[in-house]
Amino acid sequence: MNNIYNIKIKKESLRCDSNGNLSRLEHPVAFGDRLKNKLITFSDNDKKLLINTPICEDLHECYIKLQEITDIVILELFERNELLWNSSSPCFDNEEKCFLTIEFSLNSKIYEIAEKNNIILPDNIEDMYKNIVNKLNKRISHFKEIFGDIKIEYNNNITINNITLNPMDRVGIELKEIMYIILEIFSCLSNKVDLRDLNRIFSLRCKDFIENTQLNRNENKLKGLTKKELLDILKNNMLEGYNERYRLKYHPKLLAEAAILIKDALSQGIDYKILNETTSFALLDYEGHKEYIIEGNRTDRDSYIFPIVTDDKLVSKNIMKEKGLSVPDAILLTKDMEQEEIEDLIKDLYSMPLVIKPRNTNMGTGITVFSKPGTKDQINNAIKYAFEFDSDVLVEQYIKGKEYRFLVVDGKCISVAHRRVASVVGDGKSTIKELIDIKNKEPWHALTGTPVKIEKPVEEFLKKSNYTYDTIPQKDERVFLRTNSNCSTGGESLDVTNDIPQYFKEMSEKAANAFNAKVCGVDLIIDDLNKNDYSIIEINDDPGYSINEWPYEGKGEKVGLAILKLLGY
Repeated sequence: MNNIYNIKIKKESLRCDSNGNLSRLEHPVAFGDRLKNKLITFSDNDKKLLINTPICEDLHECYIKLQEITDIVILELFERNELLWNSSSPCFDNEEKCFLTIEFSLNSKIYEIAEKNNIILPDNIEDMYKNIVNKLNKRISHFKEIFGDIKIEYNNNITINNITLNPMDRVGIELKEIMYIILEIFSCLSNKVDLRDLNRIFSLRCKDFIENTQLNRNENKLKGLTKKELLDILKNNMLEGYNERYRLKYHPKLLAEAAILIKDALSQGIDYKILNETTSFALLDYEGHKEYIIEGNRTDRDSYIFPIVTDDKLVSKNIMKEKGLSVPDAILLTKDMEQEEIEDLIKDLYSMPLVIKPRNTNMGTGITVFSKPGTKDQINNAIKYAFEFDSDVLVEQYIKGKEYRFLVVDGKCISVAHRRVASVVGDGKSTIKELIDIKNKEPWHALTGTPVKIEKPVEEFLKKSNYTYDTIPQKDERVFLRTNSNCSTGGESLDVTNDIPQYFKEMSEKAANAFNAKVCGVDLIIDDLNKNDYSIIEINDDPGYSINEWPYEGKGEKVGLAILKLLGY
């Protein structure tokens, strides 16, 4: 990319109630200090909500940021039963009008490209701006047919003011409309160059407009919309934006936690850049304060050795035990042991409930849970299964109770989620396999990357319950599919932060402090919340906190904001 220009979009919108009347609620506190947040703020009279993109080096980047920031606003307003009045037509009970502004500037690299392509430009960029603005204003009547009563001005850059918002698009302007404006600006540089050549020479990435120059916007058509038609369009836009809540649409490979942190960052006026989408590696930037983040939670505030220690379940268990924390007893088996040696070590455990898991895996991989004593063959099969994932296996005491994920950031427990075991609810006509397929299409499971897994432990669990994948459960019958409740294997999180006694939160903080962890998840089994009895089954350096901020049930906690605070934002 040549990066020969910068572009920024500023958009005004009104906050209305569901009937299209101006909202009487105060400006959302979720967007922080209006003086510090440069991306989402509001006008002096508090009527207009103002959305500003960062300065971007490409129209596509700018449009993506405009969409993402708009959807963050939509989500907050949706939950307040408010409507983003994304139109320049006044709402039902107010005459305020809102518009969009595009600020465009060139950099000196344009001379290098122009020279290579025999394009003669004015000696300085200021003169270039003036020439462009003069030429655009000669065609102003044509622009007004599309964008309303716009004003094209030179003010240390090229500024196009008073662009009428297009309610047919939920951000108020289509990408093709911005492409059209960019092409018009560059066409002013040379009368000898056609649009295809302009697009190629300056790497404008406006192919979509060139191949289909038909714009959906028509100023007269927009004015002809009735207020009811407009209200229906805007409500549909709100629903579309709300449905983007579990992801960043244009970065589908990002882990859910990275998407969460970026969304929370944008909500506070902090810009971002994806450095490597495959590894969820991102850069946050607020007025020069830059922080590198991997997977939404790995920062330089945690030590390099922390994830290595926590990946070793035996070592981390012993560290917590030394700190006086309650952990399950365990026996270590190694792959080089003879079968007779293994059976001798576990012979007294066959009559006990057990958990069998690899020593160094995460996300529930290779784990088998026997909440009731298993047979000798079942236990040995579970051990063999765990050895498929690691050369060391732990045979651990099973602790009765519910499992909770305590999220600790900078020494404080900020969220607790109960993980309900993967399950389906019968409709009286679908098989368990069909119900799993239906569940995996739900937005929460599909977009957070937590599908119900179909694998060997599920088959074994169903078999013990006298079910198969072909069983048709009765209507409203909940069928559990496994014993371990990891969301990565299809479990579902319920926000229970306000229901958990402080004692257990303090134990999770003590566990995090044992490793000097800044961001971690602590998994506790608790049988009775009225008693101070618990067992820590695991500590996670990569806690997958999407289940805390985006629970399947409950409000959720803003984990991303706590991490941003840890980073000094």
